[in-house]
Amino acid sequence: MDAVRAAEAATAETMVDLLLFTLDGRPYAVRLGQVERVVSIAAFTPLPGAPSVVAGVINIGGRFLPVLDVRARLGSAARPPRLEDGLVVVRLASRSVALWIDRVEGTIHLPADRLVPADSVVPAGGWFDAVTALPGGPVFIHDADRFLSMDEEAVLDQALARGVPS
Repeated sequence: MDAVRAAEAATAETMVDLLLFTLDGRPYAVRLGQVERVVSIAAFTPLPGAPSVVAGVINIGGRFLPVLDVRARLGSAARPPRLEDGLVVVRLASRSVALWIDRVEGTIHLPADRLVPADSVVPAGGWFDAVTALPGGPVFIHDADRFLSMDEEAVLDQALARGVPS
């Protein structure tokens, strides 16, 4: 991810592609280069022993992927999946995961200089890489590689190694 940020900062002419989505009525984004695919919500299986932000696992294209509950990570109220929800499959440094979202809004193509480092807006930046402003207000851009802590990654690895319940 640092290479991506360095390349963006190299010139004001650099453009950034983002996938916009909503969660509880608020807009968020992930870098389009990390997105593998977007799929409709489907039933996922709980994964015993997984970190609390892992809602379960789902088989997408023959791969069992952890479903990460973005709502739980952000401290929003838990709720069951709805038919209109979606999953954004993103590629992290160590694995692919499915981010459970409300809905995809589309993609945008912005000059890199329109992005502000998240830690200059929010203390420590949290799980966000950057922030940009759109006509509807600010959009926080998730740094998908920071979604899970190192400890959560280790716990998830252990839960996945025990196997997916049938």
